[in-house]
Amino acid sequence: MAQAHPQTVLQNTLQAFSQTEDNEVPANGTDLVKEWMSVLKHTDGTEAIHAKLTDLYDELLNPSPDPQRVKECINTLAGQMQAMARATESETAEQVAQLADTLRAFATDLGRINDDDQLAQNEPDPTPVYANPGDHLQVLLTSTQETLAGGLSAVTPEQGVSMLQEWMSVVQAEPSAQWLEAPLRELTDALAKGDMRSTERLMRELAGTAQEYANNNDNGPFTTGLTNLATALIQFAGPLS
Repeated sequence: MAQAHPQTVLQNTLQAFSQTEDNEVPANGTDLVKEWMSVLKHTDGTEAIHAKLTDLYDELLNPSPDPQRVKECINTLAGQMQAMARATESETAEQVAQLADTLRAFATDLGRINDDDQLAQNEPDPTPVYANPGDHLQVLLTSTQETLAGGLSAVTPEQGVSMLQEWMSVVQAEPSAQWLEAPLRELTDALAKGDMRSTERLMRELAGTAQEYANNNDNGPFTTGLTNLATALIQFAGPLS
């Protein structure tokens, strides 16, 4: 059987999602993942995406796939494809970026479905409810510092991407912290690609940006937290070089 062309698989995937109702997995979802694995196995520069697709495929083959694990895999793939779209000027770049957005939206819906299942089972939702984005940001500053303190062995790339995505959702809603979105998105893409050199550089740059903001806002509500975060980022980035 002739191997499918990447452009064909890309179009088939976008079509499958466009013909699927919200919150539903495409009927041929597992087959699509397998097709992507086959195509990318012979495509240079896509090793990280192929590895994550393999993780997703293995999870989907489980009798009871872990929704959180599936969500993490899909979010990572979305970041990897977004980074690929930005790095290429080919005619397919726009479609790759569209697929990345589609995957992110699907992962978000998957998380909501899982939350609904918890409520249906009368299980408490473990997600904290914050009075305002500032409260969430303050908690996130502390939890991120604690996570980074554990070093490389304590954080998987998937957990890192998930944490960065939470950061982006918070800073988008907090006017005094929206300046963080651009560097956070760039760092997310580098981490999703498995590019440790760029990840280290971006973490150091983010640390410098956070410290500069703290220095220029002595009385700001997040000054101390940002200073501590800058230190944690530098310490964590060190072993990446």
